[in-house]
Amino acid sequence: MHNPKHTIKYRIVRLYLVIVAIISLLITAYSWQMLSIERKLTTLENFHALFDNVLEVRRYEKNFLLNVGGDNLEKIIFYLDNIDRDIEQLGGEIASVAGYPALREFQATLRTYKATFTDSSSGISVDPQAIRNKGKALVNFVSNFLALKQARIKKGLKLIVISYILVTAVFIFSILLLFRLQVRNVLHRISFLQKATNDLVNDNFTPITDYGDRYDEVSELILAFNKMAAQLNIKQDQLIQSRKLAAIGTFSSGIAHELNNPLNNISLSADTLIEEYNELDETEAKEILSDIMIQTDRASKIVRNLLDFSRDKAPSTSLLNIKAVTDATVKLIANQLRINAIWVEDYIPENLPEINGDFQKLQQVFLNLFINAIQVMPEGGLIYLEAICEPEGFIKINVGDTGSGIAPEDQKHIFDPFFTTKEVGKGTGLGLSIVYGIIKKHGGYIEVKSKMNVGTTFSVYLPIAATKAGEQ
Repeated sequence: MHNPKHTIKYRIVRLYLVIVAIISLLITAYSWQMLSIERKLTTLENFHALFDNVLEVRRYEKNFLLNVGGDNLEKIIFYLDNIDRDIEQLGGEIASVAGYPALREFQATLRTYKATFTDSSSGISVDPQAIRNKGKALVNFVSNFLALKQARIKKGLKLIVISYILVTAVFIFSILLLFRLQVRNVLHRISFLQKATNDLVNDNFTPITDYGDRYDEVSELILAFNKMAAQLNIKQDQLIQSRKLAAIGTFSSGIAHELNNPLNNISLSADTLIEEYNELDETEAKEILSDIMIQTDRASKIVRNLLDFSRDKAPSTSLLNIKAVTDATVKLIANQLRINAIWVEDYIPENLPEINGDFQKLQQVFLNLFINAIQVMPEGGLIYLEAICEPEGFIKINVGDTGSGIAPEDQKHIFDPFFTTKEVGKGTGLGLSIVYGIIKKHGGYIEVKSKMNVGTTFSVYLPIAATKAGEQ
């Protein structure tokens, strides 16, 4: 039963939704990471501002100790207040990087350092070396902390870039893998369709087996293709049958004449027997009756041959002698040949290897070739038959005539369906196309050589039975 969840459309939509969902998650994750980076960069700027304040304090400390300038103490107190505010704002970040003990030590040093300058403003003397040592400790702490913070941020950025690359690569690989899993089965089954199409063109089609584990659009396509191919085979068989009937119509005058002769003889013999019955002795009466039986058997054979040819039989192959096929075909149109003043020279030997074929269909091949030859020789002429074994394992049967020939530009089209050089209404262009198809189904091929106003020779190549069996 057809399950909508197994259709290719449903699977493509599902794959599309999965891709959209993954892309949405990636966009959310990358957006969060970008915001995190932005926060870290803002924090880093604040730490640089802290470091700048410490450097400014050291600069004014130097001026203060060297007694250069008049507002050094105020500047030192201003920047120390800024440092206090920075520490209050960034204390948590500093503790997370340097640890709480280091932060408390830094804060203690800062308080002592600031108290020194506060005492100085009250007139208390200060120790310059102690001030320098504490200022240096402040710079070292902040510079070391800033280096650690920058290293952490660089490491975080590196991890973000690596994760971005890895996640993107995994995403692309996953999408390609999912796409391959979805497409591989479809393409594999479509390749069977492509092969089947080529086989159908080459008249070597066998129904496609669907190896898919789900019933989907490709399954429907394979099913429809198998139905189409089966219908084409049926139509081709119907076409061959219709061509048989058309061929019978083509040589119907010959058949009528051939039937008329034995019927006339039967009529004359019956009249003689009726009129002279009392005067005939038993021997003469038996001779007349025997002649009637012979003529009846002759007419019966004509009708039987005609029925055997026209009957729509199921295709069957058997070992055949090609001469038996051509002889039966010539007998079928023997009277038509006499009416058209055409004689047949048969050089096909009796001892040719057998072929594997369908007698009725091969008879159709040679009948079409004979009818074509008759139609191009309205004033009479010659049909010659010859056959030889080819080294490639084929029997080559030549059917030649002394007709008007085929123009060079038409020779490459004569096996195309509906191509004809005859007048409108006098040809369907299907006879040689059917010949081509039947020969191809027998594993053979056909060639043509023609010269204008000299004649045409069709060469039919059919595989020898032993060779064909050996190949299989």
